[in-house]
Amino acid sequence: MARIQVPKLEAKTFKGWAFVLVAGTALAFVAILDRGGLDEVRASADGSTGCQLEVAADQLNVRAGPSEGAPLVDTLVRGDRIDGTRVVTGGFRELEGNRWAFNQFLTPLPGTNCA
Repeated sequence: MARIQVPKLEAKTFKGWAFVLVAGTALAFVAILDRGGLDEVRASADGSTGCQLEVAADQLNVRAGPSEGAPLVDTLVRGDRIDGTRVVTGGFRELEGNRWAFNQFLTPLPGTNCA
């Protein structure tokens, strides 16, 4: 049976831009996988509505209208930051893009106008 030899790592292996680029790419990939994949990286508030909110539930359903019977259009996770409006109807807050989520699990970020 053939033996596979692993090359001995030396100090010069960890010097230079090539190592920085490879290590940075590997760490970014691990962070994306740890977060749950590329789909989970998408939610981000840009402040376009003047009201920025943070999701305070493990999972928060986003619906096409302000009711539990409205079609599900997205799911957000704890810590996601999204743009919302000041409109609250039946316990649902309107989000950017005419989407709705249960207001109880949305926390306004400091310095934004969500009232």
